[in-house]
Amino acid sequence: MKNLPAFRTPNIWTNVLSLFISLTFMIVWLPFIRSLFDGTSYAWGTNYFGLTINGAGVTPSFIFLILQMSLYAAVIFGLYRMKNRKLYGGLLGIWWLNVFGNLLFDILKNGDTMFHGDTMNVHVSITTIVLPLAILALLLIIMVFRTEGKETFIPWTKKNRTLLYLFLGMLPILFILLATGTTSGTSDQIGVLLAITQCFYIPYIFRPYGYKNVLETSFIK
Repeated sequence: MKNLPAFRTPNIWTNVLSLFISLTFMIVWLPFIRSLFDGTSYAWGTNYFGLTINGAGVTPSFIFLILQMSLYAAVIFGLYRMKNRKLYGGLLGIWWLNVFGNLLFDILKNGDTMFHGDTMNVHVSITTIVLPLAILALLLIIMVFRTEGKETFIPWTKKNRTLLYLFLGMLPILFILLATGTTSGTSDQIGVLLAITQCFYIPYIFRPYGYKNVLETSFIK
């Protein structure tokens, strides 16, 4: 982990974009982790550019979730730690198309779009908010690159390492909650809430810390 430096510093735009990424990450993280820990008792499904993809547990369709996780891993990691910013801009473009392009395609083809969360009994119509969210996400991407400072070198810190260890420590707890609980039961609900919390927690693992001291040192030199 010592060789995972950050090359950009946080600002208001990266903070808000990180929040957007976390919100959309839930769509992937929940079925990914539940397929692993719940097994065949958990069924998931999604429409992806006209294709219906679903599964229960670790089936061949789980490959779709692995690909999605790979994209999110690159997007979350690269926000501050990918040196090639043109490549990272391309990844953000793919992320936007993957999320909002897919939702807009589904709306144009099928009309209203619903988000269903059976465990928490959440059913939300998102058609009326998809378009403004898509536009806002594009503006955030533009502003992130317009406001990026000069390239710097911020090392992986003890705080990053501690946050990573805490996240790894959450996984056995999450496994116990999901694997031993009944569908839509109390332990399942607690597990889902913990998994949702992880979606917003993970970006903080890769956020640069101590960068103000680094910048001050560089300025003095």
